[in-house]
Amino acid sequence: RAELSAQIRDNHNWAVRKGISVDRSELVTGEHSGLRTLPQQPVDNPNLAGALADNGVKWTGSDNSREPQQRAVGTASGAAKTVPRHPMNVYYNVGTAAEMADEYNWIYTSRADGGSGICESNPASTCLPAPLPTATGYADHIVPQEARTALSHVLGNDPRPHYVHQSNLAEERLLYPVLDRVLADYRALFAPSAPLVNPAQRDVGTELTRRAAWDQALAAGKVTAYRIGTAVTVKAPAGVTAPVTAPEGTRKRLALGTAAFGTPYAGTRSAWTAPEPLQTSVTLTLPTA
Repeated sequence: RAELSAQIRDNHNWAVRKGISVDRSELVTGEHSGLRTLPQQPVDNPNLAGALADNGVKWTGSDNSREPQQRAVGTASGAAKTVPRHPMNVYYNVGTAAEMADEYNWIYTSRADGGSGICESNPASTCLPAPLPTATGYADHIVPQEARTALSHVLGNDPRPHYVHQSNLAEERLLYPVLDRVLADYRALFAPSAPLVNPAQRDVGTELTRRAAWDQALAAGKVTAYRIGTAVTVKAPAGVTAPVTAPEGTRKRLALGTAAFGTPYAGTRSAWTAPEPLQTSVTLTLPTA
């Protein structure tokens, strides 16, 4: 534990000395090391939870392809939680488009076509009908495929971030065409009033925690909501915040008076909201016109 804690502390201190903006509550370990990785490592490193606590880490990145659900690291009250992140098929060990297409072919073509055959034996995978041309395969197939996958997460209201590697920014800078395609496709679908947002890791972690609590309350039948005239009332268990989207001009009832509700986005206002002091439910007043 002492060694792990010292490494986390030293990394943070190095970043601060170099003028890099970092948040002590956020961490991503190299290759998500320390977290359980089935089947070879069925449990977390027993020293990880304590080392995270020693350094005030509340949110640590994890691999969504292995653990899509957020969880606590350790059993202590206030233990750090994972923030699952989507891996992207822009490989860490390639630097050129030709290398990327070549490795992609190895993974996604059949043995008969010179590939590894992994796609044949893995029921979750699909083989390409033929190997990609190494000269054009990255731009013509891999870039639109990866951009489509990433954009589907955005359009599905999935707050989980995506992760890539520093090597993707070197040599031929393979990451940039994918990012450019994601941004271009998104902007072709949505008006400027609905911009992409880039929440910090702690904000994504908080979002996932709130969603889990809300989903659990809904499944247990412990949420009620109704509208009478222009008044909307939402009641959830204590400590559970409610995700609400309402028209522009909506007001939230306070103990005394009202206040503008939520944050503006795409012509509406939204927020995770809870009762104010001395209240047991959330009451919103909708605009009359």
